[in-house]
Amino acid sequence: MAQKTSIEWTDFNWNPVRGCSRVSEGCRNCYAEVMAARFSKPGQLGEGLAEIVRKPDGSIDHRWTGKLEAAPERVLLAPLKWRKPRRVFVNSTSDLFHENVPDAVIDQVFAVMALTPQHTYQILTKRPERMFKYLEGGSARQRIAWDETACIMNRFAPKWREWSYGRVRKRAIATGLDWPLPNVWLGVSVEDQATADTRIPYLLATPAAIRFLSAEPLLGEIDLEAAWHGESALDLECWGDCSWCNHDRPALHNCRRGCQSDTDVVKGRSGLDWVIVGGESGPGARPMHPEWVRYLRDQCKDAEVPFFFKQWGDYGPAAVHEPKTKGDFAVAIVTSDGDLIGPLSISEYPWAIDEAEWRRAGAKWSVLERHGKKKSGCLLDGVLHDAFPAPLQVVA
Repeated sequence: MAQKTSIEWTDFNWNPVRGCSRVSEGCRNCYAEVMAARFSKPGQLGEGLAEIVRKPDGSIDHRWTGKLEAAPERVLLAPLKWRKPRRVFVNSTSDLFHENVPDAVIDQVFAVMALTPQHTYQILTKRPERMFKYLEGGSARQRIAWDETACIMNRFAPKWREWSYGRVRKRAIATGLDWPLPNVWLGVSVEDQATADTRIPYLLATPAAIRFLSAEPLLGEIDLEAAWHGESALDLECWGDCSWCNHDRPALHNCRRGCQSDTDVVKGRSGLDWVIVGGESGPGARPMHPEWVRYLRDQCKDAEVPFFFKQWGDYGPAAVHEPKTKGDFAVAIVTSDGDLIGPLSISEYPWAIDEAEWRRAGAKWSVLERHGKKKSGCLLDGVLHDAFPAPLQVVA
């Protein structure tokens, strides 16, 4: 129903929706797709959701089928039994705002989150257009507060020994369904400037207690201000009464002017509240240039936005250009523009490149060694970055 996780920025995974489909290059090595395909036989968790396919070159690959389904009721309602507060990553193996997930299913997920304000829910999507469309109007709030919440209380609450109908109803009324839900953080996954330009504007236009960014796997340099001010930015007004709306609002500006939603006054933000960065791990992992990470770190530092560096991934920066580590392992050379040489065997390096030619061309290149996620670690220039955003304060 819920699992403790090794993901550093959360405590538990909760997957009320199953299945997904690829939407961009960041999905190429999706671990959830691989696991679903491996367990796709009748009766298994991935049945009908993914499949093992053979590529033209004869190699094996894994593919989502595009089918999505709601998890069993016991999974949906599991948070009602959790008494101790926890951070919960919602749909770590799917996308709540996938186009094939009905609004009614999303309503039920939000209703459970509304009924459990002691927990913090972290939602990541690669489909912020759907998220914006679902949340920007008042209809979702009304459905969550009344229709779907009542449905959950009437149908399921008596099944839990410690929850009577009266207690659940009293809890729902006491919660009042503040909007946006103070315990729900909304985020988008991006991997390069193109996806940032497309997805960040939708996130910034969506009502949320906390807005965050997950740049994992990071496959290129990202300028956050360019993503908001660029040509692809949406022509949308701020969801609240905020003078920092639309193109005059920096992506990393933390609004302290007191944005207003329809009825609730919240001391909220109009920009990004948190940035997570990580490299890729697992089979087929692609290296991440250290300058891409440093650039995001510096942007967050200048704007006083919490920065969380999750991992280097399978590839970490080499201490020197000619590694002294014994044994044969993979090495990759990546430029700041994303050009890649490798992976190479250590026995093939450094003769595979002409360092002088690279320097004359002005390329910023970095040598990375593939020792695995654990050995590569999560230190950036010798420093641990593990900051979290402060929760939203709702004013009655």
